[in-house]
Amino acid sequence: MVTGWLIVKSVGLLQATRLHPAVRGQTSGFTLLELMVTVAILAIGAAIAAPSYSAMLKSNRTRSVASELLAALNLARSEAARRGQWVSICKSSDGSTCAGSNTQWDSGWIVFVNENNDKPAVRDNGELILLARQNLPGGITVRPNNNLANYLTYSRQGLANNIGTFAICTDSDESKAQALVVSWTRLALTSDSDGNGIPETADSNGNLVDIRSCENP
Repeated sequence: MVTGWLIVKSVGLLQATRLHPAVRGQTSGFTLLELMVTVAILAIGAAIAAPSYSAMLKSNRTRSVASELLAALNLARSEAARRGQWVSICKSSDGSTCAGSNTQWDSGWIVFVNENNDKPAVRDNGELILLARQNLPGGITVRPNNNLANYLTYSRQGLANNIGTFAICTDSDESKAQALVVSWTRLALTSDSDGNGIPETADSNGNLVDIRSCENP
């Protein structure tokens, strides 16, 4: 009597299973051992992939917030030049007024027409808000050095009133941070030229150096 054979593929291995003629053509289910091996391999794969996936999410969230802040600063600069008015960006926890020293930039920010060029920037009643950003993702920090602690104003010529660096981080991880450098005329997200994962800024002599920390770049 001719006996049929079924080739069953399980977890990359070929297992030959001999079938009785009466059940030839029917499919055979997984054995308990095969299921246990499959589950174990999936668990190992998930454990290997999880850290990489977490790092990717962290990097993407940080880059997204850095890009938003860069866009807000570019808006302030371009609107100041276009309108021929002072335009300021300041940290804000309510989306309407500039916050004080007890509030951080990761609480949010507003871009507004600073008609009377208040120093420090104060949004007076009736001054036009061009952009408001609130409710940043959890775990994100946005910290500048002292020059940009509370606000930045662009003149009618599109020139910044100060220079400095913002550090944007997730969970205070410098290796996945973004650094946004503000000069008198330019804005830039800096790169990591030495390959250590930490973005760079310029020191007082114009040399590229790693940001010092997520709290004080």
